[in-house]
Amino acid sequence: LNISPRTLQTLRDNGTLAYSQINHKTYYRPDDVQRIVSVVEDRRKEAKFKGRTV
Repeated sequence: LNISPRTLQTLRDNGTLAYSQINHKTYYRPDDVQRIVSVVEDRRKEAKFKGRTV
């Protein structure tokens, strides 16, 4: 995913990324993950264009 564990936690906490927990394991729907990955990639491209890192 190229996303840090803390970023995933933040996305779960603020309701951006839906998840399920079974036996202390966290599961995500593939379509939700794909949506988030595209959003993160867009933000990285935008930041790179502006000369920043995300």
